[in-house]
Amino acid sequence: MIHDTLENFSLYLPLHPRFAKVAEFLRTTDLRSLPQGRVDILPHGEIFANVQAPTSRTPEATPLEYHRKYIDVQIPLAEPEEMGWLPLAKAPASLTYNPETDAALGPATHTSRPTILPGEFTIFFPQDAHAPCIGDGRPMPKIIIKVLAE
Repeated sequence: MIHDTLENFSLYLPLHPRFAKVAEFLRTTDLRSLPQGRVDILPHGEIFANVQAPTSRTPEATPLEYHRKYIDVQIPLAEPEEMGWLPLAKAPASLTYNPETDAALGPATHTSRPTILPGEFTIFFPQDAHAPCIGDGRPMPKIIIKVLAE
């Protein structure tokens, strides 16, 4: 997991060849003006953004998840967002991966819970189990940029 400011995203370009396109998107796009839904950044599902406003949940009600096919770059737009994190190696065995949805969901068992502010981002790699949208029941406007990991 990486947590930093949007201004520093370019520091992480060496970590993945597609991060340069993500950095360009972040530099050239007014993130707050994007309509809800999917925004394709590269074709064939290589990089896309999900613009959404899910309802936040208590820490106990927020499921732990992970992905194998995609890296998540999560950006809160309007409110601070707590996100649980746990190394996948320590995740409970009950997390069962579904390749059709590229997700495993399970009980909330995270070891840390950083607060991500608007203007900041997190990167969750396939080895990072995470529990986003921890809050008090309000909508949580955000963008999740999905980057093909392979």
